[in-house]
Amino acid sequence: MSVFAAHTEPDAYAQAVQAYGQGGPLPVWTGERADLLEGIALAEQVYTGRRTPAPADTGLVLDPELPEALLELARPLARRWVHDADGLPGAGSVLLLGSYARLRGDTIQPLLDAAHTAGRAVFQLTGRDVHSLSWVVAKQYAQVAADAEVGVVSELDTAAPAAGADVWCGAQDVQRLDVRDLALGRVWRRVLFHGNGKDDQLNLGQFTLCGASPVAAAPGAAGPKCAYGLGCTKPMDKLIPARSVRAAELVLANCFSGATAGHAMYDPKYLILLNALDGPAQTVLATLTACDGQRPENLVWLDGARGAGNTASAVNEALRDINPYPAFTQVGLESSGAPAAPAPGAGEERSPADGPDVHALGARLTGLLDSGLLGQDHPLRPRLRSLADTLLHDVVRTVALAAPEAAASAAAIARETTSLDLALAHRFAKHHDDPVLQFPTYFGERSVAEAPYDLDVPCACGRPLRAYRRRGRVPAITDTVQVVCARCGDVANAHDGAAPLEVTAADTVVAGSALDVVVETVARRAGTVNLGIVLPVYLDARAGPVLRRVEAAGPGDRVRTTFTLAVAPGATPQAYYFCPYAVQDLGISVSRVHFAVAPATGTRTTAPAAGTELTRA
Repeated sequence: MSVFAAHTEPDAYAQAVQAYGQGGPLPVWTGERADLLEGIALAEQVYTGRRTPAPADTGLVLDPELPEALLELARPLARRWVHDADGLPGAGSVLLLGSYARLRGDTIQPLLDAAHTAGRAVFQLTGRDVHSLSWVVAKQYAQVAADAEVGVVSELDTAAPAAGADVWCGAQDVQRLDVRDLALGRVWRRVLFHGNGKDDQLNLGQFTLCGASPVAAAPGAAGPKCAYGLGCTKPMDKLIPARSVRAAELVLANCFSGATAGHAMYDPKYLILLNALDGPAQTVLATLTACDGQRPENLVWLDGARGAGNTASAVNEALRDINPYPAFTQVGLESSGAPAAPAPGAGEERSPADGPDVHALGARLTGLLDSGLLGQDHPLRPRLRSLADTLLHDVVRTVALAAPEAAASAAAIARETTSLDLALAHRFAKHHDDPVLQFPTYFGERSVAEAPYDLDVPCACGRPLRAYRRRGRVPAITDTVQVVCARCGDVANAHDGAAPLEVTAADTVVAGSALDVVVETVARRAGTVNLGIVLPVYLDARAGPVLRRVEAAGPGDRVRTTFTLAVAPGATPQAYYFCPYAVQDLGISVSRVHFAVAPATGTRTTAPAAGTELTRA
């Protein structure tokens, strides 16, 4: 038995709607629209039976001229119906019902914007006229064939095929394959087309998904090149009519593919969304305006994410970092080809705590490479430059937001950052004059100090500590934080956001004995923190060891280690200092701890109190 039945007369259509509940075919009021018969014939190859779609919470009828029979068939598609936007509740999904001309952009855009802000799903049921709308409504109740395929066809995605697609046709494939045969030669459960385009077409290399319909255009209405008898921008044998694609769910991922009435550039005859709705598709995702959708959004769609309740809201949420407005709209309820919603938490991005904060890492690399702090002959400059180039390449959203590329990139960046942390720490231990250690003065002289603030902890000498942030006057100067004591001076300097240091040590050591130094820090993320000590050249002492690597289980994890300063018997009795340091993700913290060496005879000298606290508010 056929899934659909076409009716040219309204009375026959009304009777068929009444009989629908008794098991008859799904009724469609085609009127004199012979082109809809072609869409129905193709749909018989896509759908094998009926389904009961999950309804929207509230339906809003925006077309007062719709026949009662059509309203009756649409009624189960929402739990309740209203005829005025003022009657919409404050929560729940919304289904807009009306012919294309009635769903005017200036009318529904505020509703779409508000729903996007509130995280509410919005569905539309529309068509170029009442006959197309009756066809779209009927298709909501159809069940796609079980063996239909899932496909992605993109002229822009150059990355490797992703899991979940039976057919993946990427940018290189589009240039060598017969895309028309691919698009029209099979039945699709779901298919996404991704390319450049506008209201009337979606480009796929030398092919184009075309919106031109057999219906007549309004006299004098604007249209593309073909509307004026000038042919198509692409060869005629490369045109893919959107209404001929045999798919239950169709995504038109190009700019303006779903432009609303009043916002579209061309007459409805040429609009690719309306052409697709005249074909077999029961659900079409299209764009309301300019859209920067790329691989991340394609993968969100492929994974079957639902977002606030429908596929379009999930794709819009993925786009929020670059298009903070509702770019995609969804005509039709969730398709019968949509996969089951992913389990909560599935497909979530890597936590920023799992790898370096790329913004902070990039700022530190810029400070090291482009501020003049490091000379051109610094031995770590080539590796730092290579990491900076990798970071700049991989923060593009097509990598940073698309698995598995994002995971592989984050892991590689984390490995090289950890390796460079160790290399820097070794430099500090062996080369006390390394220019990187001069960052407090170099950056400070090129920064502007913000208002100081009091810290909750006192200096080791017992006096209050104040801290202030120093903002670089130009982007190449890394922001730093300095902690000062009225007596001891600057007791801590750090890159803004670097792991803070806490140091505990006795205030006096006898020449010929040892001073134990406990260094603690709070890690910014899981991984290795390098801790070490630098001694002034005039202090006759040795630190053992000069460097330790400690592992943090996660952000906020407190780690500690102990160093021993072996003071030579002949060390001059006087006040000294030593400088513990920490390095993680190229963020450097250095403290200055004052102490005194007493004569070996036992005579003690007066010196600053032990230890210092480097945490800041």
